[in-house]
Parts: sequence; C-alpha cells; structure tokens
Amino acid sequence: MKAPQEFRFNSGCLALDLVATVRRRASLPHDVLAPPGAPARWLRDAALLNDLSALSVAQEAGVRLLRETIWTLADAVTQGRALPAEAVDYLNAVAACPVPVPQLDAASATILRIATDPVQAALATIAQDAVDLLGGPLRTRIKACCQPDCRMLFLDTSPSMRRRWCSMDRCGSRAKGGAFRQRLKESHQLPE
Repeated sequence: MKAPQEFRFNSGCLALDLVATVRRRASLPHDVLAPPGAPARWLRDAALLNDLSALSVAQEAGVRLLRETIWTLADAVTQGRALPAEAVDYLNAVAACPVPVPQLDAASATILRIATDPVQAALATIAQDAVDLLGGPLRTRIKACCQPDCRMLFLDTSPSMRRRWCSMDRCGSRAKGGAFRQRLKESHQLPE
C-alpha cells in the first residue's frame, strides 16, 4: 500500500497547490501547514527552497497569510464576485518582492534557486503565479471541487472544461461510489 503524501500538488498551478493545504475547507477544515515545520517542508516539496530551512514563526505565518489571501481571491473569482481590494493589495505587495534566480549547479547538474531571502523569494514566486492566474485568461478555468465537503480549488485544463472534482482518485471516486450506492438502494426498494 502506498503511503499517503503529506501535501497535494495536483491543483494545476502553484498558487492553488498552496491553497490546497487546507483540506475539507467546506466541512471539517484540516490545515496541513499547522504542524511546526510543515510550511518549510511544503516550500521544499514545491521546489521553492533548495533545502529544508527552519522558518521563523513570522515566516510560517506569512506562508499561511499568503495562502488565505489567494483563497479569498480565487474563491471570489469562482463565485463571480468582485476581488477584495485589500487582498489584491497584499498579493501585489508580495509579488513585488525579488524572486529567486535559477542557477545550474555543475557538481550535481541540478537547479539551485539563489535569493538573498529565500523564504520571501519563494512567497514572491507563489504570489506572481497567483497574479498571473487571477488576472489572466486561465481565471475562467478555476473551479471548486463538486464534492460538497471538499470544495478544493483547481485549474480545469481539460479540453471540454467539464472536470468536476479536485481528483478522480479522491473526491471523484467517492462521488461516483455514493451515486452507485444510491442507485442500488433505489433499485432494491419495493413500491408501496
């Protein structure tokens, strides 16, 4: 059996992957960035930090604040509401910070991301991704999972734009299984 991954990176873009760190937002929210060190692990797993650095309490709070800002804005887009100006201002301020410079490491033939403040640069990278998403043509492809207790946001890149669930393996499977059980139950009921 495959061990569950700590973080999900299947929403279709970096900014929405950060938002997905609150699971079951519509029912029993679970913040996977709440444990100490989790924000640093997420930034490393998202390939935004070269190594696992310890983040300060303020830096961890900054990751969570950016996540909630992106959630507020993306949720407004999916609901057809105006973007809250305060959230837009915060996102733009974070996006204006310097981003890391990619450098090829000769010894390992891997990419290193070099920045004076690696955590701030990582947040700027996420914020710039969110700006591109929310202000660009893909904004119409942001959807919320149709599973009522989930509502995870994802980018629908399917040609028909008919994707309904954040993941077919998770919510899609649960929804289809539930619908099957309901049909089975209804077909076995006797008429009155």
